[in-house]
Amino acid sequence: MTESKQEAAGKKPSGKQSWQDRKLKKVVRDDIDVISRKTLDQSDFITMLNTHDNVLHRLRMTMGRNKNITFEKAQEFIERSQQIREEINLLNAEMCELMDWDYTPPRGFPNPLAGNANREKKVKKSSAKDSPEAKEVVKPLSGAT
Repeated sequence: MTESKQEAAGKKPSGKQSWQDRKLKKVVRDDIDVISRKTLDQSDFITMLNTHDNVLHRLRMTMGRNKNITFEKAQEFIERSQQIREEINLLNAEMCELMDWDYTPPRGFPNPLAGNANREKKVKKSSAKDSPEAKEVVKPLSGAT
């Protein structure tokens, strides 16, 4: 039943329906992103990221105001957070490379394996030039001029 039919019939919306309605209302907010999950362990990541976002926000808002949260300690946590993000970016790039997929990192992050791929291409090109087959092809061409 639609919401208006339920109200007209005097029925209370089901728990699942009201949960979905609350989620749909949140989606239009500027500070909400929708994350799709395809594996069960992603729920753990999503929950941890939501917690991390809230804790990091509170840390930044209270550093210097709370005697337990010094600027140095806050900076240490922020740097560790950045290192973890870079590690996840590297992990994603390595998995994509293993599956021969092109990896497009999130905005603001470089592809950590882009330098490796360029070096491998140069090595392959230089080794192809130095191979005996390449020298045989080059000799007749250079002797013809």
